[in-house]
Amino acid sequence: MSIPASAAVPRQRRNRRAAVAAATAFLAGASVLGSQAPAFADENSTVATDTYETEDKIMADLAKWTPVQDSESVMGLPTGLDDKQVNLSDVQGGQVNYDPAQAIKDAQGAAKKFAEDANTKEPARESAKRLYEPIPGLTESANYTAPVFTGKGAYKDEWSGENLEQLCNRQNADPARVGQKPPCAFVGKVTEKYPVRGPAGDALAGGGKLTYKVSSSVTDEKSETEGWSVGGKFTPKIGDGKSEVGGELNFAYSYSATSTKRLQSTLETDAEITVPEGKKGSMEPRGNGAYYTGYIVYRQNNNTEQRMVAVPARVYVQARDTTSPLTWFKRVM
Repeated sequence: MSIPASAAVPRQRRNRRAAVAAATAFLAGASVLGSQAPAFADENSTVATDTYETEDKIMADLAKWTPVQDSESVMGLPTGLDDKQVNLSDVQGGQVNYDPAQAIKDAQGAAKKFAEDANTKEPARESAKRLYEPIPGLTESANYTAPVFTGKGAYKDEWSGENLEQLCNRQNADPARVGQKPPCAFVGKVTEKYPVRGPAGDALAGGGKLTYKVSSSVTDEKSETEGWSVGGKFTPKIGDGKSEVGGELNFAYSYSATSTKRLQSTLETDAEITVPEGKKGSMEPRGNGAYYTGYIVYRQNNNTEQRMVAVPARVYVQARDTTSPLTWFKRVM
């Protein structure tokens, strides 16, 4: 089986040497630490060479190529925040079963680990400290959990009336905290791995071949504070080389607090599917990441009190060990 690009170049080279001895090929994707280059370093494709008939096979191979974690944390207000409604009852029970009090502890623990990491730069280090270090001189009140999330613009903090964008991305006017961001973070548990991330292309019924050109572009990847609230958007593209298939969409993503890699746009790549008689074939782009459901956690204060707040939320987080935004699969059904 041939595996698409989705891990580090050195690993790929070692695997090629191992393949000679073991007679198996286990290739992984290109990665340049912190690179914003518009193409993979080894210019490999992100198209799986095999043809797939089952969802189970896709999920099993993606789990090998670009594994995702059972839980994740994101510093700042996540770029990949989903604006769909999330109820507290859904997060506390059901598939997630995540208690907000535990989430606050987890967020503070993640912020502490982030702040103490030697690779974390200022002022992100001090921004993270503000999440787990109480404000001197203010009384610590009981934690608060919002009962529902209906979008970062619709949510309003009970004390200040601010929405999440205002709370977590507010510019700091304090001369002693230049460049620092308000203390916000996301913690969550995985609820949907490797979602379909864009147009699949027209299906072909009956015997024959389909030929596509596929690629993806990465945009809006920026952070005012190094390592803080980093993410962006990627756009999967598919066509026949002359025109693109309709239905193109942009998808926002966030990076894990522990991620040291950045996404790269993929080169335009040719992909061909042989469709057997009686079957239908198409291309399917799957995100190399997962949705996590949990809480946006932040510290809030007024003139006399401070408290930790947890807001139910769902966030798409890019897998830690790949610079490829997605993998294209040849589907036959």
